Amino acid sequence: MKRLTFTILFVLAGALSCVQAQYDVHFTHFREMENFYNPAAMNRDSKLNAIASYSMQMAGYTNAPGSLYAGANSVLPFGMGHHSASASLFNESIGLFSSQRLTIDYAYKIGIGRAWLNLGIQAGVMSQQFDGSEVRAKDGGDPAFPSGKDKGTTADLAAGLFFMCGELYLGASCQHLNAPHVEFGKPDAAQTYMDIARMYYIHGGYNIRTNNPLFTIQPCFMLASDLESFRTDFQARAVYSYEKFDLYCGLTWSPDISWTVLLGGTYGNMTVGYAYELFTRGVGYLNGSHDLILNWKKEVDFFKKGRNSHKSVRYL
Repeated sequence: MKRLTFTILFVLAGALSCVQAQYDVHFTHFREMENFYNPAAMNRDSKLNAIASYSMQMAGYTNAPGSLYAGANSVLPFGMGHHSASASLFNESIGLFSSQRLTIDYAYKIGIGRAWLNLGIQAGVMSQQFDGSEVRAKDGGDPAFPSGKDKGTTADLAAGLFFMCGELYLGASCQHLNAPHVEFGKPDAAQTYMDIARMYYIHGGYNIRTNNPLFTIQPCFMLASDLESFRTDFQARAVYSYEKFDLYCGLTWSPDISWTVLLGGTYGNMTVGYAYELFTRGVGYLNGSHDLILNWKKEVDFFKKGRNSHKSVRYL
C-alpha cells in the first residue's frame, strides 16, 4: 500500500478537472525560511543572505514528497539601505507530479521611529508537470490518463509586510496572489488543469536575553491558511553562543499534526541545521519528515561613511 499511495493520489489528481488544496510545502526551519513565505522578510541586518534547504517528507514511502529551495537576498547598493531584493529557485517532486518555481522579490524599507516596516512584492514563473508515461491503468488507452508528460506554465505573484522593532518582528503575506490556473496538455487536446488557492501567512518571533549572556531564547510562530484549512506552528529555541560558535536546539509544536526536533549551529558566516518532524497522527512517528538547511551570511556595507574619502600624502 505504501508503494501505491502517492501514485494513486496523483493519478486521480490528473484525472480530475480541478484540484485545489493547500499548495506550499512546509519547511520546519521556517524561521530561516521566512523569505520563502513572505517577500518582505529580508534586509534585517544589511547582509547578503544565501539559503539552501531540502525537505524529505513522509520518509519510508515510495515517491514521497521531496522539496529543494535555493535563494539569496541582499540590500541593494543605492537608496541608503531602503531597497532590497532576492531571487530564488524551488523544485518539488511528489510521485508522478513535479513543480518548479523561479521568483524575484523586491522590498522597500520605511523607518518608523526606532522600528521599520518592509513592503514586499514578488513575481515569478511556475511550471507544473505530470508524467503520465508511468501510469499503470487497468484499461490501456483510457483518455482520462495522460500517456506522456503533460506540462503547464503560469505566472505567480505574492505580496507581504514585515515589521521589526528591536528584538520583536511580525510579518504577513499572501502567496499565489493571482490564484494561478495551470493547464496541462496541448490546447487542441482534452485538458486537465490545476487551480492553486491563495495562501495567507502570519509569522513572528522575539529574542529573549537571559541573565546569562551566553544563552538566548528564541520563540516564534507561523500561521498558514488557504481559508479552508489551517496550520499553526509554535517554536522555541535555546541558543548558546561562545566566541565564533552558536549552537541551538529547539522544539516545534503543530497542534493535531506533529512535534519537531531541531538541532544546528553557526560557525563564522555558515549555519547548518537539521530537523525531524514526528507526525502525531496519520503516517505516524517513523514516517516523519527530514529537513536540512544551509545558511551563509556575508556583511555587505555599501554605505560606509568615508568609503570614497581620500587623504593626501603631501605635507605643506
